[in-house]
Amino acid sequence: MITPLNRTTREMKINNVVLVTSALKSLGSATKADLAGVTGLSIATCGAVLNDLSLSREVLALEREVSRGGRPAQRYAYNPDFFSVLSLYAQGSDAGAQIIWSVNTATGESLAQGEVRFLPLTLTRFYQQIERLLAEYPNIKALGIGLPGVVVKGTVATCDISAFAGVPVEQQLRERLGVYVQADNDMNYTAWGFYRSSCAGVTAPVAYLFKPAVPCLGCGMVVNGQVLHGASQFAGEVSNLPYQDMDKLPVAEEMAKVVISLAAIINPATIALSGPKISEALIPELTAHCLQHIPAQHMPALIYRPSMRQDYLQGITELTLRNYNLHVAFGG
Repeated sequence: MITPLNRTTREMKINNVVLVTSALKSLGSATKADLAGVTGLSIATCGAVLNDLSLSREVLALEREVSRGGRPAQRYAYNPDFFSVLSLYAQGSDAGAQIIWSVNTATGESLAQGEVRFLPLTLTRFYQQIERLLAEYPNIKALGIGLPGVVVKGTVATCDISAFAGVPVEQQLRERLGVYVQADNDMNYTAWGFYRSSCAGVTAPVAYLFKPAVPCLGCGMVVNGQVLHGASQFAGEVSNLPYQDMDKLPVAEEMAKVVISLAAIINPATIALSGPKISEALIPELTAHCLQHIPAQHMPALIYRPSMRQDYLQGITELTLRNYNLHVAFGG
């Protein structure tokens, strides 16, 4: 008797696809047995998923392994050219800004990157730049956008570049471009990029602090391997900490107040520090201020990052790839 495909069965099959493709990207190449060991699925299930994905060219069948007796095992790899992802962010304020971008393969390898002046500071200019990149790289199927502000469910609540304030960026670009789009604030992406490049696998909290030239502070956090957004996407807005005239303090004292607050609230193992007002030479002074209030065993490791650019782009790329794959699999 043929059993109808119900929702539970369909979702289970989709979940199997997500497990296999995620494992295959992580391993680089693998046999059915390798994937079964990583995913916990049976060899037969992994084989069925790989057969389906090979037909669409999402997965490539590589050369067989050298035989050790019996039929040699087939190796597979995720096809990096199956689609491309555009990672792009606007950096600056109404006084001046740039658009920084990179194009990556479906497995995260860089194809190209660059930057352009963001002038005039209008949505039209921003959207036109994205359209130019999509025309130049027609294999782009997913777009990740970072902005210096608070982004709630794809709509910009506040932004250092006022042209974005109140704009439903995700919705507008999905309708205009016909590709998957996700938008988030700069520090969430940057914290994730730093976590993935420097702390991958760490379950203890990790934070990223950015001190720009203007009087404010940005913070992103990763807790239990997930970006901490908060109930209303407000997590990390440390400029709202209730310290009077904090931005008028010497930089080491200002940053120390934030580090102490983070230590008391999320107890991070590591805090990355970046921005034009930060230098590696500042860290000993900052540490000394913190140790006046934090017992040494609770003091997070402070890591200087000369630039946020690579962390930022990596964060956009990885989160966009992950969420796009889930979007394709489950819809929404």
